[in-house]
Amino acid sequence: MNLKKAILLRTWIAFLMVLVLAVAIIWQVIDLQFNKKDKYMAIKDEQSTKWRVIQASRGNIYAEDGSLLATSIPKYELRMDTKVETVTNEYFFSHVDSLSWYLAQSFPDKTRDEWKRYLIGGRERGERYLLLKRDVDYTTVKRMEKWPVFNLGKYKGGFIKIEQFKREIPFGRLALRTIGYTNQAGTKIGLEGSYDSFLSGTQGKRLERRISGNVWKPVDDREEMEPRNGFDVYTTIDINLQDVAESALEQCLINNMADHGCAILMEVKTGAVKAIANLKRNEDNTCYEAENYAVNEFSDPGSTFKLISAMALLEDKYIKPEDSVDIEWGKTTFGPLPMVDAHESPYKKVSFQYIFEHSSNVGVAKSVNRFYKSNPDKFLQYAYKLGLNKPLAFDIRSTRKPGLKSSKDNSWSSTTSLPFMSIGYEMEISSMQILSVYNAIANNGTLMRPYIVSEVKEFGKTIYKQEPLVLNKKVCSDETLSLLKKLLLGVVENGTAQSLKGLDYKVAGKTGTAQIVLNGAYNKSSHKASFVGYFPADKPQYSCIVVINAPKAGVYTGGAVAGPVFKEIADKVYSTNISLHNPLRKVEKPHMPKVKNGNTEDIRYVLNRLSISSHTITGEAETEWSRTSGDVQSIDIRELGTHAGLVPDVSGMGLKDALYLLENRGLKVKVEGYGTVVYQSIAPGTAITRGSVILIRLNS
Repeated sequence: MNLKKAILLRTWIAFLMVLVLAVAIIWQVIDLQFNKKDKYMAIKDEQSTKWRVIQASRGNIYAEDGSLLATSIPKYELRMDTKVETVTNEYFFSHVDSLSWYLAQSFPDKTRDEWKRYLIGGRERGERYLLLKRDVDYTTVKRMEKWPVFNLGKYKGGFIKIEQFKREIPFGRLALRTIGYTNQAGTKIGLEGSYDSFLSGTQGKRLERRISGNVWKPVDDREEMEPRNGFDVYTTIDINLQDVAESALEQCLINNMADHGCAILMEVKTGAVKAIANLKRNEDNTCYEAENYAVNEFSDPGSTFKLISAMALLEDKYIKPEDSVDIEWGKTTFGPLPMVDAHESPYKKVSFQYIFEHSSNVGVAKSVNRFYKSNPDKFLQYAYKLGLNKPLAFDIRSTRKPGLKSSKDNSWSSTTSLPFMSIGYEMEISSMQILSVYNAIANNGTLMRPYIVSEVKEFGKTIYKQEPLVLNKKVCSDETLSLLKKLLLGVVENGTAQSLKGLDYKVAGKTGTAQIVLNGAYNKSSHKASFVGYFPADKPQYSCIVVINAPKAGVYTGGAVAGPVFKEIADKVYSTNISLHNPLRKVEKPHMPKVKNGNTEDIRYVLNRLSISSHTITGEAETEWSRTSGDVQSIDIRELGTHAGLVPDVSGMGLKDALYLLENRGLKVKVEGYGTVVYQSIAPGTAITRGSVILIRLNS
C-alpha cells in the first residue's frame, strides 16, 4: 500500500468515527427531548423554588351611610406538615384520636375514623403539605388553632394556613351592576373596574418550593413580602332609595312585560347619584342585572329631547310659549317621511305651550325646521353646549360613545334630519346624559358632572375626595330658564304626565315615547317609554329619570309606563326627607270668637245658638246695650250706658247697631270703611245737638 492510499484510508476512518459520534449525539438529544423529558423535568421541578404572588385584600365599597356594598372575606386553605420534627410518633399517636374527633365535628364530610386513617396515612407517606380543607372561614381557623397538635403552632405542630380572599356582595342583587366586578381575564365592570387601581392594593410575594404532587410549599415566613391591602371606596348611594328604585323598576318590567329598563336618582345641587337601577326581565318574569343600561345604552331619547329644542327656540327668541303654531291636526310630512303626533289633535293651531305640554311631534319639528333649516348647526350647538356629543365623565366607564351628528356628516339629510332630531331621533344618547340636562334646568342653569364616588380612604384616612364639578355655569339665560320651568311644570299639570299631578309635592318634567331601532329600522310596534324630571318643582332638590324598553302589555307611553316608577321613587324620598316638607303652621291657642258690641238680646241669641258660655258682669239686671270681652272659656257681657241726651259710645259695634243708636238720637251719620267702628268724630258723653253730623270710621 502506497502512502497516498494509507492517508486516504485513515481519512475515511476518521470521518466515519466523527459521523458515528455525531449520530450518537443527535440520538441522545432526540431521546432526551422525547423519551426522557418528563423524567428530568420532574427532577428539576422537585428541586425548584420560586417567588409566588400573595394577593392583597381588596378594598371595600361602601354606601353613603357606611353599609357594605362589596367586601373581601378572608378564606383559608388548611394543610398539615405531618413530618414536622417536634411532633414525635409517641406524641402524634397519643393525640391523633382527639384531633380526628375535632376534624369530624367541623368537617363532617369524613367520619372520625376516616380522618384518623387520613392523618396516619399522610404521616406514613411523609406528607409535608397534607391538604385538610379549602375555603375555611376565619372563625373556624381560630378555633382550630386550639386543637391538639395544631395548638403547637405552625413550626412545632405543622398547622399551615394559607390566606385567600373572596369577594362578597352583602346586599345581593342590589346595585350589582353598578358595583361591578373584575376577573383574571382582564374584564373590568362598574366601580370595581373603574376604581381597580385603588381597590386592588399592592401584591406581596413569598418564596415557595415545589414538592411532590406538584404542590408548592412556603419556604419560610421570613422570606415573605407582605401585601398592602386596597383602599376603601365610599359612594353616594342611599341603600334605602336604591332598594325602592330597584323594586319599583322590577314591578314595572313585570307588569308591562318589558324587556329591560333603568332608573337614576340624582341630587340637583351636586350631581351626586343617590340610586341607579338596571334590570332585565327573563321570560319567567324574574329580573336580573345584565348591563348598566343607565350609562352604557345609547339610543334615541325621543320626546325628552324636546327640552333642548324648546331651549334653542326660546333662547334665540324665535318663539314664545303663547305663540300659535299650525300643527295640521297632528299630521305632516318632511320630504318623503310622514310625521304624526301620538294622538290626533282636535285643533289645527295651538300655542307652543300646548305643543310642549302635549308632546306634539309636528309642532316642535315644524317650529325648529322653520327657524333653523338654513343653519341646522346653530340648533345643534345647544346640544353640543350641553355635552351630548361627547362621553360623560362619569365614575363608571362606558364602552360606547354618544352619537350626535352634524350637517356635515354623510348621513345628514337636508329634508328629514333636522325635524326628526328635534323630537329625539337620529341620535344615540344615554339616560345619564339626558338626566344631567334636566338636572341643569332644576339647578338654575348650572350643569353638574354626575358622580357616584365621594371618597377613597385607607384606614379611615381620606386619600382622594371628589368634589361636585360644574361642567357649565349657565346653559341658558334666566329668562329662558324661567320659561322652560313653566313648560316642564305644565306637562304635569296640564299635559302628558298628569298621573303625577296632585301629589303632596309638585313635579316638573317631560314624558318620552320613542320607537326602537330593530335590524337597522324603526319598529312601530316596539317603544321606549321614559319620564325625566325633578321635584319639588318650586325648590328642586332631586332629579330622576326612568326608562322602560319594549313594554308589551298594550301600554307604551312614558307617562303611563315610566311615570309610576318615578312617583314611587319620589314618594320614598319625600316621605323620608323632612327638609322637603312645608313647615308646620304655628297652632294658636284656642280662644272665643270676637263678638261685636251691640244689642244684648242679639248677642245672647247668637251665643246660645253657638253653645258658647256667657254671663253678665253688671248684676241681675238685663241691659239693652252691652260691650263684650272674653277668654278661652266664656264671653263676658258688660253694661253699656246709653243716656238719651248724650252721644253714645259706638266703638266696637257693627254698622247696623251704631246707626240705630246715633240716628235715634237725632244725629246725622257719615260712614267710612266697613267692619267694626274704630272711630267716631264726636266723643262719647257729649251733649247732643240734633241734626249734627257725626263721622264714624269702620275697619275690618
